[in-house]
Amino acid sequence: MPSLRILGGGREVGRAAILVEDGEKALLDYGINFDDKDRPQMPLHVRPADLSLIAISHAHLDHIGAAPLMYITGRPRIYMTRPTIEIARLLVLDFLKLNAVNVDYEYSEFVKMSDNAQFVDYGAEVEAGGFKLVFMNAGHILGSTAIYVETRSGHRILYTGDINTVQTWTLSGAELWPVKVDTLITEATYGDRVHPPRYRVEKRFVSVVEEVISGGGVVLVPSFSVGRSQEVLTLLANELPYVGIYVDGMAREICGIYLNYQKYLRDPSLYLRALERVTFVKNVRDRKKALKSPGVIVATAGMLKGGPSLQYLKKLADDPKNAVLLVSYQSPNSPGHKLLEKGGLEEIGVYFTKARVEWFDFSSHAGRDGLVDIAKTYSHTLRNVVIVHGDEESSKGLANAIRENLGKDLNIYVPNNGDSIAVD
Repeated sequence: MPSLRILGGGREVGRAAILVEDGEKALLDYGINFDDKDRPQMPLHVRPADLSLIAISHAHLDHIGAAPLMYITGRPRIYMTRPTIEIARLLVLDFLKLNAVNVDYEYSEFVKMSDNAQFVDYGAEVEAGGFKLVFMNAGHILGSTAIYVETRSGHRILYTGDINTVQTWTLSGAELWPVKVDTLITEATYGDRVHPPRYRVEKRFVSVVEEVISGGGVVLVPSFSVGRSQEVLTLLANELPYVGIYVDGMAREICGIYLNYQKYLRDPSLYLRALERVTFVKNVRDRKKALKSPGVIVATAGMLKGGPSLQYLKKLADDPKNAVLLVSYQSPNSPGHKLLEKGGLEEIGVYFTKARVEWFDFSSHAGRDGLVDIAKTYSHTLRNVVIVHGDEESSKGLANAIRENLGKDLNIYVPNNGDSIAVD
């Protein structure tokens, strides 16, 4: 009988890692998360020699950040899209620069992982180690996939990874194939919440930007370097073409990767048009220019944990004409969350922010309704639902919503890390 072992992501957001066992073993993602002191936390151990394959859903560190550990002593075949390895390369280099003392692998292990990678496109079917894999567009970030797995005994699993069912300015929503699924392994980042309609969020965001700029202010948009920055600049450049847009931080390099892999974009022409209207900040002179006149600065990091966004905040916080518009998830202990709650950031000397501060829900994760719809899509064969990558409240909220909406007898699991689940 096939089984699933939860190596990470059990009742927590991040550290995604699922071991599928059915004679052979396949590892779905192997990511990290961080404790309340920002120290990296690895998933539970699995011997690389025991693995027939690894499949990576996307490039975020909480899904791939621990995978190089498998290449210290092993050489397992690993499957992912090309944008995933290109984006992960930048994220891992940055991660090691900040955390090398607390991590057991070096960049050379990432290189070995890359050397053992087999690259797939959306819709690709792969047979390896007794497993059949199909990679579907997950709509989360460039190159992100949901992974269908058929085991040696014929058990059919769909692992969502991080998934977004809503179309954005840069990406199509998830494109799920009409396959038969016995077990759904689903994320639950927002499993107990419904996102507001995207068009309303975008309309409000554009309106606030326009209002601030017309009043002579500068808008700072702290943003995740991967995905969110590209979406925001594409939205602004197409909706407010007369507004100056500056992009600073790692988002600059990620923008280049998005440009190199246009076939993964919903509408490359929108993105190309946006890049023509964007100024990439390269030096101190560019930063001063960005601050000098009304416009928008899209800068990393999205939670204000460092990067140029913090430096811009110091310069802009004392003027009520300016605004700080947060468009990324703000974890409870993050500086961005403190700014929203307390109106200042004492650690950088900003005790009270006179600038306008607002948060906008541009999430790249499906909410409760989207996740329930995914379960409904496969309800005619679905027998088991395994809920991961969500805190306890979100995970249990999604479990209740699926049970109420599907109206059938399902085995629904909200496992802890280390749990093994026999599925039939």
